[in-house]
Amino acid sequence: MSMIKSRSAPPITKGILKLARQIDATSAPDYVAVEPGEECLPGRSFQNVTAMVRLHRGSVQHGWRLREQASAYVEGEFMAVWRRLDGALIDVTPRADGLNEIIFLADSRMQWDGEDVEPRRMMLHEQPCYCGSGMPYKICHGLAED
Repeated sequence: MSMIKSRSAPPITKGILKLARQIDATSAPDYVAVEPGEECLPGRSFQNVTAMVRLHRGSVQHGWRLREQASAYVEGEFMAVWRRLDGALIDVTPRADGLNEIIFLADSRMQWDGEDVEPRRMMLHEQPCYCGSGMPYKICHGLAED
């Protein structure tokens, strides 16, 4: 049986901050501890957090797990974390990547309605544009998105 070594989330980069401002300018990204809950399943954050609230009280905090794929893009995945009674945010969903913390952006405007939410993605400027034009992203679609 292979064990995944626990590791910390990478630093909050300029790209992550820029995507965070695009998603919700009233909130700032922060680190949230990963503490998988009993009987919580991978990839089911909304259901896992609902179960934790039912078992231990607290509340659901919707938001975005932010990550950067070095020199390519920054991505936000809509998810839920558990807000304990003391106010601490905890990611209770087991993670395959071994992270013991994630970068999380709370979003007070979005709520999960049971439907999948498309990830938010922002290409980094050093890369060719995602549209396939061959032009740098910064002078192609980057101008329209800035």
